[in-house]
Amino acid sequence: MKKTLLSLGLTVLGLMLWAQKGPQQSFLLKTETLKWSPMPITVIPPGLQHKPLHENKRNNTQTALVRFPAGYREPRHYHTTCGHSLYILKGRLQSPDGPLTPGSFVYSAPHERHGPFLAEQETELLFFTDGPFDFFVDDPK
Repeated sequence: MKKTLLSLGLTVLGLMLWAQKGPQQSFLLKTETLKWSPMPITVIPPGLQHKPLHENKRNNTQTALVRFPAGYREPRHYHTTCGHSLYILKGRLQSPDGPLTPGSFVYSAPHERHGPFLAEQETELLFFTDGPFDFFVDDPK
């Protein structure tokens, strides 16, 4: 009986650790089959959309496709708990550092103010965070 309880306890412990870590397996997504949904950031103007691709709860990282509609302005902002990467897939964003066009890569470090970004065209980008995502507006204009 003790051996069975010990075995059951170890199995439950193993499952709990696996659940915290998340599945460690590869997968494939056909992004064209995913639906765009509103970005869940309440401190910016509505209009940004995303297609979540992957979330690693253990490392608090996420990857998504993000779409800026033409004319959208994302205010100057910063993050305290993560940096993030942007890779422009299509379209054109105007940034303080100049235009971001397909093939442009930008990394924004934690606590560094960046933006504003203005979508001169509908723009799609690959977005990756390297920690838990937070968002603070520095210039609401």
